[in-house]
Amino acid sequence: MQIAIIIIACIYLGFNIVTTAMYSTEDMKRKFITGQCNVGRIAAAVFYAPAWALKGLKFIFNKGIK
Repeated sequence: MQIAIIIIACIYLGFNIVTTAMYSTEDMKRKFITGQCNVGRIAAAVFYAPAWALKGLKFIFNKGIK
């Protein structure tokens, strides 16, 4: 059972890392937020929360370095 949870967690993190690498914040907003019903917006926000956080960290680091 624990192996299944670890595999699911790795797949979940993998999706978020790939999403962070492939899409800009504008693309993410257009694909996952715009045009969705309220339930879809909430579900997308919860599922892609790590991707949004990684984009935010990247933005902060880029501003801090420049």
